[in-house]
This record gives sequence, structure tokens and C-alpha cells, in this order.
Amino acid sequence: MTDLNLPEELTRLRIKELAEEVRGKYAKKGLSDIFDILSEAAFLIRKPLETNEISGFSTYFEDRFIVFLNSNFTLGHERFTGAHELYHIVYNPDILKKEKVILDKEKYKEEEETADIFASEFLMPEDYVKEIFYKIINVDKNSVLPRHVIRIQNYLKVSYKAMLKRLIQLDLCSKGKYEELVQICSIENKEKLQSLTKREGYSTELIVPSKATYISKEYIEYVKNNYERGNISYENMKSSFEFIGLTPDDFGYEYPQEEGY
Repeated sequence: MTDLNLPEELTRLRIKELAEEVRGKYAKKGLSDIFDILSEAAFLIRKPLETNEISGFSTYFEDRFIVFLNSNFTLGHERFTGAHELYHIVYNPDILKKEKVILDKEKYKEEEETADIFASEFLMPEDYVKEIFYKIINVDKNSVLPRHVIRIQNYLKVSYKAMLKRLIQLDLCSKGKYEELVQICSIENKEKLQSLTKREGYSTELIVPSKATYISKEYIEYVKNNYERGNISYENMKSSFEFIGLTPDDFGYEYPQEEGY
């Protein structure tokens, strides 16, 4: 049987409290969507990368956090990555300020695992998952079908696989059903999953790459202002714009002669 790598219950409940604390903090500001929350907590950048090796990352630049999400992944996957990065911003600021980017996943393995648990608790709150499950599905845990997972997945706006694992974690779906239910979200069966999703009356936006490009206007203004105030060099500005696929030329900046020496 596949190891779902689910956390111990006491660990999950501890991290659940952290997720509820952060969710409540932003709810007071009227924010609930993960992208809106990230835009408030950091400079959010969403762009499709040519590689699928990187889902996203957070970094620290000139006293501000930046979150980069690879929109070459499905929207559901991207949202989960966003919640993962939110954990790092809120609970690992010192690590980000020191390392700039958490590249050594082994060194910070415990924090990486915690960030994944946080993302699950943040995007799929236990009480709400149970409420929706009993309202729109309400079947025995041994009778859960792919269409049931799809229904609740679209309420929580997460990936099919993340939703399935969450249902098993909360004992709403039998662990023995995992192998059977997970098959439909494999690459080979993506068309079958899309077809069933449409048949259930939902858009396929969560299960296809969003390919979205979103660059916080605040990020652009922040880089420009820092350069114009002399806080960063032309080369720093250039690399900051290259980071999002732009150049200083796009904003009318010419290479200063004094930096050529």
C-alpha cells in the first residue's frame, strides 16, 4: 500500500492552530483567497517557467518578501504552493532573510514538511471539509468515488490529489481506496479527469496549467524607486527586472556610464 506520508495527529493539530491563526488574521482584513493574501504579505509574482522542477519559492530582497509561483503547474497545485510559501513568510522569516531562498531542502526538511501540512490545513480547514462532505457527498468512506472528490475539490479550490489525501486524513475516505481513486489524476488519465469534471458541471481550471502571468505593480515600483534613490545599482535593478522577464529598457532606463568603470 502506498505511504501517503500523512503527519502524526498531534503534529497536525499543532499546525492546524497555526493555520487558523494566520487565516483569522487575514480574514479580519477581508482577505480569504490565497493569492490575495500573498499579495498582501509579499510581492506576488506568477509566471510560467520552462521547468517543472520548481513549483515556487520565496525570497527576501531589500527588506521585502517576494513569492514566485510557477504557473506552468495546474491552478490547484499552484494554490497549494502559495499556501506552502505563506508558511515560510510567516513562520520562517529569519531563515529567508539569512538564506534568501530555501534551496537546501534536506537542511530545512522539518520546515518544508511543516509548510506542506500548513498548506493543507490552511486551504482545506477540517470543519469546513467535513461540512461540505456531509452536505454534498455524504457516503460511507468505502463508497467514495472520483466524482465525489471532484465535487469537494472544486469547493476548496485545490488539486484532486491534495483533496483525496485530505479526505483520507480526516477519515472521510478509506485509505484502502487511495490507489483506486488516485489513478484518474495521473498524467495518462488527464483527459478522463477533465471529462468527468465537466460532466459534474465544473470548470477544468483547477486541473490544467493556468499559465497565468501576474506581476505585482508594487514590485516594479519598488525596484524603480530603490534604483532612483540610489539604494541599488543599475545591475541590481537589471537582475531584479530579469527575474520577472523585463529589462530596464522597458522603463526607459539607460546604462549609466559611471557604472561601466
